[in-house]
Amino acid sequence: MKPTNEQAMELLKVCQDLTQMYLPIYLVRLDERTTRIYILAGQSFEVEILPNGRVKYL
Repeated sequence: MKPTNEQAMELLKVCQDLTQMYLPIYLVRLDERTTRIYILAGQSFEVEILPNGRVKYL
């Protein structure tokens, strides 16, 4: 399974923002059940990217 174009573009933006804040990115995973991208950065910073490219900070 591959991310949608919208997810891929948002993933790039979010990863760039996280690294500009010097947060290490520990995990990037595309959940095949929900088709959402999950990102774990820093101590407990969690982000989800929905298939339509919308970003949710958890």
